[in-house]
Amino acid sequence: MLTFVESHRDQVSIEKKIFNSNPEYNYIAFDKRYLEANDILYQYEEAVELKTNRYLISLDEEPIGIIEYGMLSPRAHKPWLSLLLIDKEYQGLGYAKESYFLYEDLMRDKGVKSIQIAVHAINKKALDFWIPLGFEKYDERIYEQKLYYSFEKKLK
Repeated sequence: MLTFVESHRDQVSIEKKIFNSNPEYNYIAFDKRYLEANDILYQYEEAVELKTNRYLISLDEEPIGIIEYGMLSPRAHKPWLSLLLIDKEYQGLGYAKESYFLYEDLMRDKGVKSIQIAVHAINKKALDFWIPLGFEKYDERIYEQKLYYSFEKKLK
């Protein structure tokens, strides 16, 4: 069974392992294949600034991923999912999709009508994941010299 467990700074090594099992994503997102502890700590600082909630995704108490979301996106002021990352060892087993649906149910319980995400335009793997889940592109933009696509999914 998957659960979300609030992530804290003392779990940096766990998050670092998850990130570093995904060097292709790290290169797209951070311009380097492997992150250091300081890179993760910086993300915690960003989460405070952006007022996002960060959780480890646990499978029977074993951390297998990270999810981060906020209720007010910086641009559109709508609920947004800023990160969903599964340890490479657990990819291809349906855990990303299950984690997303757990998050979606949580948002429905809060009365949320839509969810937004931003995806790096060159991240084909992510695009192939999000589009079949019902996300529709509504914008594209350059941020920190990278092209992003903005997507939204209306919840029923």
